[in-house]
Amino acid sequence: MKSLRSPALSCLAGLFVSAIAPVAFADEPAHEEEATVHEQAPPATKEKTAPAEQAPPADAELVAEKPAESEAGPTEVRILGESDEQLQKVPGSRALVTAKEIKRMAPRDASEVIRRVPSLTVASEDGHGLRLNVGMRGFDPTRSRSILVLEDGVPISINPYGEPDLYYSTTVDRIRAVELVKGSGAVLYGPQTIAGVLNFITPSPPDSREALAVMEGGQFGFFHALARYGDAQGDVRYMAQASFRRADGPRDIGLDAVDLMGKVVVPTSSRGEMLIKLGFYHERSGSTYVGMTRDMFEADPEQPSVAPHDRFDVQRIEASLVHTQKLTDWAKLRTLVYGYLTDRVWRRQRYDRIPVDGIDYERVVGNPDIPVGAIYFRNNSMIRDRHYQVAGIEPQVEMKGLTGPVRHTLTFGARFHAEFAQREQRVTDFITSEAGVPELNEAQRVLAGSAYVQDRMAFTDWLLVTPGVRFELAGYERATLREEVDGVATDVDVHGTSTAIGAIPGLGIVVGTPDFNGFGGIHLGWSPPRVSSAVTPDGRDAQLSAERSTSIEAGVRGRPVPGLNFEATGFLTMFTNQIVPATASSGVQSELVNGGATRHAGVEASGTVSIGELAGVDFDLDVTARYTFADARYRGGPFDGNLLPYAPQHHASAVVDFQHPFGPGAQFSWSFVGPQFTDETNSELADATGRTGEIDIQNVLDASIRWTIAQVGLTPYLSMKNMLNDVYISSRRPDGIHTAGFRQIIGGLRWEGP
Repeated sequence: MKSLRSPALSCLAGLFVSAIAPVAFADEPAHEEEATVHEQAPPATKEKTAPAEQAPPADAELVAEKPAESEAGPTEVRILGESDEQLQKVPGSRALVTAKEIKRMAPRDASEVIRRVPSLTVASEDGHGLRLNVGMRGFDPTRSRSILVLEDGVPISINPYGEPDLYYSTTVDRIRAVELVKGSGAVLYGPQTIAGVLNFITPSPPDSREALAVMEGGQFGFFHALARYGDAQGDVRYMAQASFRRADGPRDIGLDAVDLMGKVVVPTSSRGEMLIKLGFYHERSGSTYVGMTRDMFEADPEQPSVAPHDRFDVQRIEASLVHTQKLTDWAKLRTLVYGYLTDRVWRRQRYDRIPVDGIDYERVVGNPDIPVGAIYFRNNSMIRDRHYQVAGIEPQVEMKGLTGPVRHTLTFGARFHAEFAQREQRVTDFITSEAGVPELNEAQRVLAGSAYVQDRMAFTDWLLVTPGVRFELAGYERATLREEVDGVATDVDVHGTSTAIGAIPGLGIVVGTPDFNGFGGIHLGWSPPRVSSAVTPDGRDAQLSAERSTSIEAGVRGRPVPGLNFEATGFLTMFTNQIVPATASSGVQSELVNGGATRHAGVEASGTVSIGELAGVDFDLDVTARYTFADARYRGGPFDGNLLPYAPQHHASAVVDFQHPFGPGAQFSWSFVGPQFTDETNSELADATGRTGEIDIQNVLDASIRWTIAQVGLTPYLSMKNMLNDVYISSRRPDGIHTAGFRQIIGGLRWEGP
């Protein structure tokens, strides 16, 4: 398997160069040639065009949709946009968290931002928000594997096809805005199109000099520093930022993290522009796999980590390039090239739930007088050492034209994607060893191709119909190089392959204007199987079908008057076979199993009232409320009618934000998550291990005050997270109780200047 890597990546690099070079560095004669071709071959229906006032030129819509340069450069990959016209045309429900909202909330981690998005829930497991476990509309939140998560249009999961888990999440320092598409518009993105598409937007290089510095500290050893600088030299724009974060955390799960990012935008011709982005992230923390038992939580929910010797190291190096080329007045080409390397080493002290005779345990926690009520820690550790490589190229063309009175915005493209994984498991001789003896070793490879087309047809100014379809093809290869044979680690050479194919159609309709419109849509969801599920350890093709669903939604959204906006959506998603993590009720803990037929139905609503704008006063007073009801249940089988694990039916949030131009500002926020079950049988009582049982409601109240001194660009602020100090169970996964809800006071100083 290893010998296949270099040729594949070299070939991919060649494709990158050949795909971009012809347009990225086109000179002026090439543009003249394009203009000539345009004159000789305009859109076929141009002669039939209605008068200008009834049918604007094909590129008029493009001009109207372009975001302001300070908000989004032409090379920025957006899935929504921010203008009313852009948001109206989204074929389905969507959500947007703006840069202003994020700045005023002063979030400690990315999970605080996610809680502001309607329909999204977050299950915390480490107290630092390092690894997002995001659920939506009743979908399983574990490692956010049901949602396609992007950063500037690039997938961030460690292997998007073979292992779509978020062991790395975009840091809050990078997040300028958040976009979420939940309807048929998701067919433009992949491979996962079941739950939705979440896109983190990072800062863009500015048109003139900008600088930012943030420093804050607080309880539990929290310290955070951020510096950003950007400027323009002629036509070249650039920015760079660096941040450092450290904390002990409320349960002594330590953290040290460094995040670096840089961008540069250069013109490639009079009609082209290219953005190059580089990033580096390194984290070392005490994130642990095992949590508290039931009795431990009941005795002291605030006790430190039960596995203080565990260590989690992750390092990520990324590079991407986005090139935009205006081919004609009615067509443009955007090419996205990306690659990233993720190294993840997780040392976990070995333990037993039931004591084994002859083993001298290092320590025992919990209650040994109750069956499986204690955790017996051994004198050694297991190290899971994994290395991931991902690379891809995606050219996309957007064309605008007319067929009679119908205006078309045709988007089509293709992506070639390659990913590799090297997975090794070692067993050490003592607890804190970083070495160990190899026990398991395997390599995985996925080569995938996809193609898509979507046509947004404007029959009138108030009727948009958007059909689209996506095709996916993925080839898997798994090589087992070392495994246990009769209890002894042995070198082997077992290879196996599998294939996943999918067609994902969708249709969306929007009726109305940017100020008020109704929308509806239907699309098929598709999620490929993991490599470890598609190919068995002995090399057989498991013949495992991809996860498929049918989603229908309808709703209304509008901005009837300046200062008031809202959206309400009803949704229904049906699975013939949903893949869910197993529990003690269905098999081996923490493995994926067939969940059978499921149905997700519900409603979600959000609205914002800008009282200052409505009243015509010179201060901001914004009130935002969001609510989601999601009923996700098994259909048929032994669990018929039961709620899915980790699928709370109720989720609500509210924010009140005040800002006076003189300087003072304040924000108060509330987040509520209803009760949820953690296994298929909907067990209400917790078992002794803490792995199953109902999770009670979660109420989180945050408050902050700030004072902006505009003359010097300074904003001191003070925030209190989890004001109630109501410690709750946030998750019973991966293996035991993890808690959140600890009160924390944080003070900081923010400076912005030219």
